[in-house]
Amino acid sequence: MPLRRLRLALVVAALAGAGFAGCSRRPSAPGQDVANVARAGDAAPQRPSGPPPASSSSAPAPGAAPHEPAPPPLLRITDRATLTSLEAAGLDFGSVLTEAPRAPSSLAALSRTPELASVTRALVDDLRQVQRADPRSGTSVARHAHRLFDERWLSAGSARFELVGVVNRMDRRPFHAAGCGETRLVYRLAYAAEAPAGARSRLPMTAAFELLAPAGDARSCRRLAQAWSRAGALSGPDLARFLTSPEGPLAPGAASRANLSRLVVNLQSVRWPSTVRPDLGGHAEYVLRAFRWDAGAGRYAPLALENTPDVARLSRDPRQRERLRAWLSAPENLARIDGGTALLPGEFLATKALSATPHGLARRVNRPFRVLFEPRDFGGVDLGGLSRIRSPEGLIRRLDQMTCPGCHQSGSVAGFHLLGEEDPARVLDALHTAESAHLAGDLARRRAVVEALARGAAPDEAAPFPERGDGARGGYGARCGLGDPSFADWTCAEGLVCSAYDAPREDRATVGVCLPAAPELGDPCQVGAVVPHADPHRDRAAAAQAGACPPAAVCNTSPVGFPGGMCTGSCGALPEEGVCGAIAVLDPFNRCLARGTLFTECLSRHVAPAGLRRCSSEEPCREDYVCARTSSGEGACIPPYFLFQLRVDGHAVP
Repeated sequence: MPLRRLRLALVVAALAGAGFAGCSRRPSAPGQDVANVARAGDAAPQRPSGPPPASSSSAPAPGAAPHEPAPPPLLRITDRATLTSLEAAGLDFGSVLTEAPRAPSSLAALSRTPELASVTRALVDDLRQVQRADPRSGTSVARHAHRLFDERWLSAGSARFELVGVVNRMDRRPFHAAGCGETRLVYRLAYAAEAPAGARSRLPMTAAFELLAPAGDARSCRRLAQAWSRAGALSGPDLARFLTSPEGPLAPGAASRANLSRLVVNLQSVRWPSTVRPDLGGHAEYVLRAFRWDAGAGRYAPLALENTPDVARLSRDPRQRERLRAWLSAPENLARIDGGTALLPGEFLATKALSATPHGLARRVNRPFRVLFEPRDFGGVDLGGLSRIRSPEGLIRRLDQMTCPGCHQSGSVAGFHLLGEEDPARVLDALHTAESAHLAGDLARRRAVVEALARGAAPDEAAPFPERGDGARGGYGARCGLGDPSFADWTCAEGLVCSAYDAPREDRATVGVCLPAAPELGDPCQVGAVVPHADPHRDRAAAAQAGACPPAAVCNTSPVGFPGGMCTGSCGALPEEGVCGAIAVLDPFNRCLARGTLFTECLSRHVAPAGLRRCSSEEPCREDYVCARTSSGEGACIPPYFLFQLRVDGHAVP
């Protein structure tokens, strides 16, 4: 197919955003897979201040030879076989939720329990609020321009929450005075429907139990860190057995309600196709919620979100807003904000938040502090002596990334940070890389914390901005500084330049994106600054400037689902950064879907080859794009809603 025709034909139905389970400051990360178990493998990043980083060596793990260095501690588990074994050992969603040893896995039965009913009641109310406020929203692709999450999935007989990750978060110790950090169990909503035959997919919803690792004295924390180090040398059934043994991090009782800090949910509530929002390349919203167990009421109750201000309430109350400004300006609180370990008082917090995609932190709904405050509100604050925050702009951006929506929109996979490994046999509608760039970059820091604790040493528990780690090299798509002193160290790697890209006019001297000096496949080619508003429905992109693409490549634009545009070529004579992928051909693909044919079958029949940007865990896509699996097994960057599993619409009727 000629390139001009390909450009006009390419595209699945239009698109926009997704989110991750967990509303804490830094959600759990997927990552590299070593010996079938994901582990950190990078050197610890440099830090500008605080105690010296822990060395990469650690005390011998139990059972190791006297002079044999301990293996790297296990930081997260994403291996499907190990996770299945853990579910069989009692860590399935229903058993953890209800504390019943043989809880049903099907949501049809589980939704009748008071535990899940109390959670779904709040989520259904959220969905119905969307529908009442927006008459164009609904669950039918044929009848509704704004596609709403179908609440029936929360009680469908064909649906279940499957365990997609176990995450070691001992680095969260500063947030729990009486504990050794957290262990997180992350689940994703999935279904296998009987009709139509073969209808099987995951959905853009995750839920996670954030479990306290109790007994926070130095000896207990050291034992736990050494247990994670011992687990790092194991895999498969041996790993699952050790984790759930009395000596393991998931010993009997570890997942009890007594240790539950919170249950967190991230749900894509509604998606607007790019045909509805052509300037942004689509629009999607995510509901972020947290719940605590209320033993007296026998149910889960909504809980305040960590470090996420209630914008609507504070905007209506100038005196409370001023109290918040004063709290943020206090020297002792500034030091904790700088180190990423501050906890906002409960009086300021919201119990629900929204995040939106695409265009992440360019949108104000993802920056609640930027809605509440202008940089001049902190113009008289003394920032001397802080290591990361060197300007009022830097202070507000740091605060925003400590919120749930700000963190979920910092270098994420369409708003998620852990989506779960794919079946190795699955090619269509499959992710090649399910980890987020921001969390993959945080693993070395987390490892250094665990290794220090295993030695009995005091770790450096300060954390960088989620959107860019300390000492990061500034690779393709990385965030970079445009002149503000807080981001002066955020430079780009050789051959890349810092572009303002989609930054709003008032942020164009703050943070940009590292992109090639000469255009390459995958680069943006239809760039317009976002004009933000507190109401995400009123966001828009300014008139786009046409960008150059490499020779023999074309620009696929925002109106057909490519946020910021994307340079696409043919599969012949691919450059070094290119890989041959496929994109659905619009008209026949949509006609196929209209006949009720399975998404994957339509995708297998009606695609055109295209030269796309190659990607992997080590070389992620730029923001607003995901790394999808190609037929060759390599990764290719495409918009997230070209993957069925990342959109709420078009799935089989529950």
